[in-house]
Amino acid sequence: MGGYKEVIASVQGDEAYSHFKHESGVHRVQRIPQTESGGRIHTSTATVAVLPEAEEVDVSIDAADLEIETY
Repeated sequence: MGGYKEVIASVQGDEAYSHFKHESGVHRVQRIPQTESGGRIHTSTATVAVLPEAEEVDVSIDAADLEIETY
């Protein structure tokens, strides 16, 4: 069958995440094709995940804070 298996998009701008965060979940479209003589409804679904982009953070670990055990 035709269609897309996966689509990844990036939206940037002021408060972009706050505008789209409620769109996460399953979206359904129901339709009756013109070629359908029995009147059956076809349902298409898409799962949407909206994730904020993580900010880069510099991490420094002091060697004195590490405890390494080997067996």
